[in-house]
Amino acid sequence: MSENDAQADQDWLQRLQCSDEQALAALMKKYYTDLYSYASRFTKDEGLIKDCIQEVFISLWQRRDTAAPILSLRYYLLRAAKNKVLKSLHRKVYKTDTLDGQESYDFYQEFSVERFIIEKQVSEEKAAALRNILQQLSKRQHEVIYLKFYQRLDHGQIADLMNISRQSVYNLLHEALQKLHGLWHAEYLTK
Repeated sequence: MSENDAQADQDWLQRLQCSDEQALAALMKKYYTDLYSYASRFTKDEGLIKDCIQEVFISLWQRRDTAAPILSLRYYLLRAAKNKVLKSLHRKVYKTDTLDGQESYDFYQEFSVERFIIEKQVSEEKAAALRNILQQLSKRQHEVIYLKFYQRLDHGQIADLMNISRQSVYNLLHEALQKLHGLWHAEYLTK
């Protein structure tokens, strides 16, 4: 996120605190697609996702006067969307089951932008192989790569969002990248 983008978010938040409904509409327009994209990695239930995103913005509006300062609006909204979706899934699907909270949800990732870049740079065969390699990552590894490289969150934000320590983010990201590197090396450089 650029400094101009961060400053624009702070301006919108100040207007929101002054009960400017247009500020809320502008923030919804700006972040809805990103929130939908991220939430859809936990469930394919479009209705649930839309309801959760709506609840996130309603909550933001209701807390506009009393909420603590938000340093990173992108991070705040992604975290709120994830929490809403997971709580809804928990209530909907796992009412009687217990959740351990770590691997109890699905995380879908198609890497569509990455696929586009790869297909421009390498042959179709290599792109297909990379998709196969990405499928070998765990759900948590998919999530950390998505948050780091697609949402551009820092390690502290990712740690909070995934409910793990900052060191675990470093470790998880390192493991994911090492695994990708190793699999890619084994797939192409040894043939």
